[in-house]
Amino acid sequence: MNPRSFTILIVSPDRVSLRRLSKFLDVFGYDVRQATDGEKALAAAEAARPDFLVVDGSSGQPADLQLCRAIRRAAPQGYTYSLLLSERPEVGDITAALEAGFDDFLAAPIVFGELLARLRAGARFIEYERRLAEQSGVDVLTGLADKAALTTELFRRSKGAKGTIGWLAVLDLDYFQRIADRAGRSGAQELLRQVAQQVRTRTGKDYFAAGLGEDRLALVLPPSGSETAATWCEETLKALAESSFTVAEQPHRLTASCGLSEITAGETLEVVQARVQRALQLAKASGRNCVVTSSEVDRDADAWAAFAADGKLFHNTLARDVMHPCPLLLHLDETLEHAHALLSQTGLAHAPVVDGDSKLAGIVSLDQLAAAKLRNPKPRSGGGGSSSSVRLVRHVMNTDVTRFDETTPLAELMEFFTGEGATLAIIVRDKKPRGLVHCQALAALNERLTADHFASAKPRTATSADLLVPDLAMAE
Repeated sequence: MNPRSFTILIVSPDRVSLRRLSKFLDVFGYDVRQATDGEKALAAAEAARPDFLVVDGSSGQPADLQLCRAIRRAAPQGYTYSLLLSERPEVGDITAALEAGFDDFLAAPIVFGELLARLRAGARFIEYERRLAEQSGVDVLTGLADKAALTTELFRRSKGAKGTIGWLAVLDLDYFQRIADRAGRSGAQELLRQVAQQVRTRTGKDYFAAGLGEDRLALVLPPSGSETAATWCEETLKALAESSFTVAEQPHRLTASCGLSEITAGETLEVVQARVQRALQLAKASGRNCVVTSSEVDRDADAWAAFAADGKLFHNTLARDVMHPCPLLLHLDETLEHAHALLSQTGLAHAPVVDGDSKLAGIVSLDQLAAAKLRNPKPRSGGGGSSSSVRLVRHVMNTDVTRFDETTPLAELMEFFTGEGATLAIIVRDKKPRGLVHCQALAALNERLTADHFASAKPRTATSADLLVPDLAMAE
């Protein structure tokens, strides 16, 4: 369990006071945010509603007494407990602050022990307001019933009933955060209210609509067949997608994903909601703007298990699908110096060697070429009895090389690397090299890639060599 920390928004033109108070509250586990004036404070509150608001009215500048009301209007889904910091406030000042919505006062300079006590008292008040809001049965964001009222409705329908008592549908607005980014938090809330009202106009007397907070709506549908319930939800999503909503004179269009599940008499909302959540996740994974029932979740799981059983996922994967194409081929009569330079420049550890017909003749490594260069060249007889000290790739290459046709199944490659303890194989087509398969690279396909998987720890340079991104499995 990881309980959420209380958030405190401190508003003061004194930046030193902001830092000092923030450090103190951070030590005691509060999530602290800062603003130097009312405009910045409102922007911070619209981005994320604070639980507490502390306004400094002791800096010689008049406090923004309307700030707490503005913040509560911007984020109506919870109560923000507001404290005014003041030096020797007059009776008129206290009255004005209370009328403006402030809940409590702090004397300046701040006594930190007193501050903690006031925050603790405020936390109890916030909890009281939360419980009171739940008893009201109304979701403040949408104007629909809230989650507590939804729980009561399910209990009412279950009373004396047996079997199926209806369907629970949860609508999740697709990519709703983009609306908040464009229209602001208040604009997004207004849009959510418009969507909720449109959905409610489609419900009949046996339907029940509720808001689940943020960007989700819940609907209880009357008992019926699964096709009837799913069809109603699909028509609702279609109507929603075809609608245009206006916020601040700007049109907005959106879609929703829907999870749907039967409700059996006696089931709690949490039990049904868990099934709906799984269906909703599958709807999102299916491209969104669609309806998925909880029974489809089970069928999808069974279908995937059959699809992925006994290595079926890779049964049609061939050697050519996983090989690294050959960026460089060396000829039998390439000089060692030239071959070494080519491998060094390309950063390759190995290169296939081909004959005059471009057919595979062997393989040579950078280490082999480097070692051969260090040894004294050995004269070899050339044509017509002449001698030459030029050493060629054919003199140092390995001819005992494992090769597989490009149509070889992946399973056969895996068996080879597992059983033989080999590290490299060459993939050919018509006896001509097409690519390389490294044991480490093949094993690396099972690794989870991260965003910095291929990042280099070396200092960056402004050269073309710095742009080379090697496969780490091959480089190792």
